Amino acid sequence: MSELEHKQAIHALTCRYAQAVDRRDFPKLADLFTPDARLCGPGFRMNGAQAIVDGMASLGQYSATQHHVHQQLVEVDGETAAGETYCIASHLYEQDNVPRKLDWGIRYQDRFVQWRGQWRIAARELVVDWTQDLPLRGA
Repeated sequence: MSELEHKQAIHALTCRYAQAVDRRDFPKLADLFTPDARLCGPGFRMNGAQAIVDGMASLGQYSATQHHVHQQLVEVDGETAAGETYCIASHLYEQDNVPRKLDWGIRYQDRFVQWRGQWRIAARELVVDWTQDLPLRGA
């Protein structure tokens, strides 16, 4: 594979992560991580693919989520890679009978590895740069 092909495969991996989270497809989500992967962010840390999947159950508090993956910079070094992926994550919920949308401006600090011939997430840190929580209109 060329460097460009590796970067395209890693970008597809991050898009599959967003899709699996938004669809609550936890078996697919587990396949995107190495068994010993780490996912952390403000106030949480999950160690291991199964712990990550179990931790995603907290998304049940939202009626829907939508992760929009934006630019990504990745440096490939053989069978490992490091990158930063920008994302806007929208979370829909209801409070006091009012539909609301909580948006997070995220920068994922990622470490990727080739595992069993496929790129996988070995470590992902969510850096939340900003949040916005507003009533949802037009729903």
